[in-house]
Amino acid sequence: MGAFKDDVEVYDPINTNKNVYYSKVMYKHAEISLQINKGSIILNKEKQKAKLVVDESTSEFMREISAAVVEITSEKSEHFFGKKINSEDCESIYKEALVKDNILHCFYDDDTYFYETKNTQVSIEDIPTELEGIALLKCSAVVYTKNSFFIRWEVSQFKLKKQKVLEEPYYMKEYIIKDLPDHSNPLDGDPLVKKLDEICLF
Repeated sequence: MGAFKDDVEVYDPINTNKNVYYSKVMYKHAEISLQINKGSIILNKEKQKAKLVVDESTSEFMREISAAVVEITSEKSEHFFGKKINSEDCESIYKEALVKDNILHCFYDDDTYFYETKNTQVSIEDIPTELEGIALLKCSAVVYTKNSFFIRWEVSQFKLKKQKVLEEPYYMKEYIIKDLPDHSNPLDGDPLVKKLDEICLF
């Protein structure tokens, strides 16, 4: 892995006081945000979880981040948790959020910005559970529980793409993810602690 892992930083874990720890992750000294090509998403509105289809290049990058996090966790395990955990054991308890067919298990919350046009926000209650669009993802943290750990990917924004019936040739316009002020802020621990009350990935 070498060079790629050298660009990944995993910060010292913070205890939520519920036997759950979380660590901030950086890549090349920056927080990780990824714009995903247009695809489908399925929302679980009761648990604020989602299944998102990601493109191949994004999938490859996410798997590299996962591999780096596993290796770094092993290397720093004695410092993090007071005991040495070898790479094989770390791999066995790591739960990959990205599963077969490039389906990502991720999260969203009340701060997730669903919209149709740049200035038209859509309430989560008004959209179907399965839809098409363009997502902006962020890597909010690595979550460590008593028996496992995983990367928590969150949907920061989602631009809805409505199906249109077209009678003549057209040109697809580029969709631009809207910049929000909080995207440039560092990870805010307090809101994240509340999100980790329910820590199950699947």
